[in-house]
Amino acid sequence: MSEINRQIKVTKFSTPEEGASFCQEKIRCPDPEELLIRTQYAPINPADLNVIEGKYGKLPQLPAIIGNEGSGQVVDMGGSCEGFAKGDYVFYINRNDCWQDYVRVHPNQVIKVPKSLSPKLSAMLKVNPATAWLLLNQTEYKEPDSWLVQNAANSGVGIAVIEIAKLMGWKTINFVRRADLKDELIDYGADLVVTDNDDGKNEAVEIIGKDQVSLAINAVGGDSALRIMSLLSEGGTHITYGAMAKRPLKIPNSFLIFKDLRIQGLWLSKWLNSTSPQVMETVYGKLADMMLHEKLHQPIDSIFRPEQIKSAIKRSMETGRDGKVLLDFSS
Repeated sequence: MSEINRQIKVTKFSTPEEGASFCQEKIRCPDPEELLIRTQYAPINPADLNVIEGKYGKLPQLPAIIGNEGSGQVVDMGGSCEGFAKGDYVFYINRNDCWQDYVRVHPNQVIKVPKSLSPKLSAMLKVNPATAWLLLNQTEYKEPDSWLVQNAANSGVGIAVIEIAKLMGWKTINFVRRADLKDELIDYGADLVVTDNDDGKNEAVEIIGKDQVSLAINAVGGDSALRIMSLLSEGGTHITYGAMAKRPLKIPNSFLIFKDLRIQGLWLSKWLNSTSPQVMETVYGKLADMMLHEKLHQPIDSIFRPEQIKSAIKRSMETGRDGKVLLDFSS
């Protein structure tokens, strides 16, 4: 085991490319009640970029190691730890410092995964699949065989929504910015893919007719959020989990008065902080099993070493990516 711990640290809130820097420190041995995890892979998520900018819901005290998701392996452990063994594969839960080679954690801050699940996939298990699962399971919905509509459908959460919704019996209307994404999303199981503009909305209206649209899932905000909201049937639920456009959601009074829509928000961190370990293990066990059986996919665009953090962040912010950008701490 190396004595050097490579880290990505933020010393001041700034633009993502300027605010994150590579550094190295010595490794500390685990306390009696701790596990020492050797990180393997960690994705760059929008929430990580928001933290670097100082614009996230909960911010660390600086300087701080960041990164809210990743996979790893138990390489050392204190004598008081039970239920784990050296060599176990895990992913991080309730940790926001995953962008480093070694992380000292309490056993309730990681969840074990099957050794047969690729560490690249388990690194992406915490955020997007769980967010999709919650969007589909924690809302008041739905008539049998009804539709749901979502924007940013080609995102990691969007793809997970398509695949999990298909298993649950939903039909999906998927708004995307680029028409060339249609075939890809159809392959994942999307029922309808349209461009995120008024023409796309009109196309969706014509196809679904008078069918029930019970759920709208918003990751964008602004006009896009209103577009998918307008498709909801009476009593439908509109739930926001992201704000990519960084524009406010202005809801017409008629949507509330005459359609009696339910407007909700979802923050995964709140669920993680309020849910028992047993429930989380059950949920993530189901999601890991879906990944193992290729019923749930999380595409990877590119992989960078931690020393290349600025290039990795730049790539993660570019349009036209084909999936997540991962940091490779495995070598």
